[in-house]
Amino acid sequence: MKARVGLFALILVIVLAVVLGSKPTEATVSPNGSYCLDEANVLSERTVDLITERNHNLEANCSGAQICVVVLDTIGSDPIEEYARSLFQKWEIGRKDEDNGALILMLTGDRSYTIIPGKGLEKVLNASVLTDIYRNRIEPFFEDEDYDSAVRDAFTKLNELICAKYGADPSGFAGGSGFVGGGSGRPGASSGSSCSGFSLSCSDVSAISFAACSACVALDLLSTSGGN
Repeated sequence: MKARVGLFALILVIVLAVVLGSKPTEATVSPNGSYCLDEANVLSERTVDLITERNHNLEANCSGAQICVVVLDTIGSDPIEEYARSLFQKWEIGRKDEDNGALILMLTGDRSYTIIPGKGLEKVLNASVLTDIYRNRIEPFFEDEDYDSAVRDAFTKLNELICAKYGADPSGFAGGSGFVGGGSGRPGASSGSSCSGFSLSCSDVSAISFAACSACVALDLLSTSGGN
């Protein structure tokens, strides 16, 4: 009994050390009235126009859905998933009662990228679907530093999938104004925002931070031991 209590105490100390020692996420960038923020200056006017036009169609015909794109050079030492979740929450992408927003975050200097779906899209944009987009829509262009094509191809696929969910034409047109965040800012499970129901393993370092992974391990050990 003493040995088990000692083990749990050790696990707790390790988890607290990791969490407390982690660098807080830097302040995320703010919306600029557009669905696209390109601080790395790598996107073409054609791609920015596509993002704007498709978002007007999504808002009008897909129950207020939105896909925002943020391209930065670097976020320093912050884990990309933590930064992306903070960004998603700050921008409140999508419609509040639908949680149907999605975020593409690309870091040219850090050579990294991720896609965060809202909770209302986690079945459509599950881990398997996102992995396919990473491998076939982003990585081929990203390797060649063709960030414009990587964003356009990934965005186009997300637009098709979300429109299919709502039975809308992905090429439809509708009038609209600039980006106005109004969603709940709750990222879906496939972004790695929680342990429960998370479909990727802790070994997938691109999907979950070490601190969160350690917490999951500790909780699993406690649950298998009856929580005593």
